[in-house]
Amino acid sequence: MARLDIFVSAHCFGCQEARRLAKAVVERFRAVSVRLVDLDAEPEARPEHVIAVPAYLLNDTVISLGNPRQGDLFQQVEHAIAAEKVNRG
Repeated sequence: MARLDIFVSAHCFGCQEARRLAKAVVERFRAVSVRLVDLDAEPEARPEHVIAVPAYLLNDTVISLGNPRQGDLFQQVEHAIAAEKVNRG
């Protein structure tokens, strides 16, 4: 299953939009595990390569620092789902 991790923080200007995008991905893609990580509550959960919030990691790869456009995010998620289907054969 594809996994999208979105890292947010309370002091973050764009994190409200990140929360909205997380919800949109959950509603559209049942084959994706979405995890919203509040770094204020879980500072140890921040991967070394996450240097800003919001940050989006798709299958452990940073795909966006800052909020992507919803259409771009959906496209990247669709590609990840398709790649997993190919890999499973």
